Amino acid sequence: MKNILFILSLVIWCGCSNEIPFDTNRAEDMTVTRTTNSDSVYYFEGYFSQLQPIVTLPYKKDSIRQTIVSYRQVGTTVADIVPEVVSKPTWVNRIDFLNPYYKIYEVFISVDANTSVEKRVGSITLKQPESNKTLNIGITQNGINNYIIVSVKELYSNHPLFTATTTYPVEKEISCRIPYEAYNDGGKYDGNASITIPKGETKGTYEMDYNGSPLVYYHGDIKGYKLYEGTITGDDIYNYSFVRYW
Repeated sequence: MKNILFILSLVIWCGCSNEIPFDTNRAEDMTVTRTTNSDSVYYFEGYFSQLQPIVTLPYKKDSIRQTIVSYRQVGTTVADIVPEVVSKPTWVNRIDFLNPYYKIYEVFISVDANTSVEKRVGSITLKQPESNKTLNIGITQNGINNYIIVSVKELYSNHPLFTATTTYPVEKEISCRIPYEAYNDGGKYDGNASITIPKGETKGTYEMDYNGSPLVYYHGDIKGYKLYEGTITGDDIYNYSFVRYW
């Protein structure tokens, strides 16, 4: 009976008192932990393999597209974040961002035409505003194409001079092998004009003399020359054209 009365008195005391009994010697071990959804995770990176570390464009005015992801995630909530351009080369005239899909941005990079033969190299830095994360994209643009013109004319009768001329000085020695046909009313000769353009130069020549040949001796002077597509090796030559005159 005494035990029951003791328990009842303890319950009544606890209900009336604002104090909660605990061991004050263990107070320093007590901490309060709150779990909230306020922690944000930021994503700012290439979309799989669709962000090239270095992009290369031709010399002409052109554009290229890169794909990135840029968003913030809080728990299960996701919000897209529009990137910003921190820096770019002056010859990159504009950078546009298109948000076609959830979390994804298409980055359109447009460049001015390169009127120099020299390749130009630069870097683009993008930033995600809220996280200050950055992405770097290396960019190169080729110099203007170096064209070569192959021509033939006669210095005098039956003595052709083949000339290969480039738009700009070549960075390496150029070797040209141009098949041709020399003809008159009696037949023809097939030959190859082997032309070398030295490094740093814009022109090379090749001469041939048909005087005294059976074709000229029996059938008269050469009436014309036909040039055919050949091979050019040694430098960044993309195209060449023929000029025939004599």
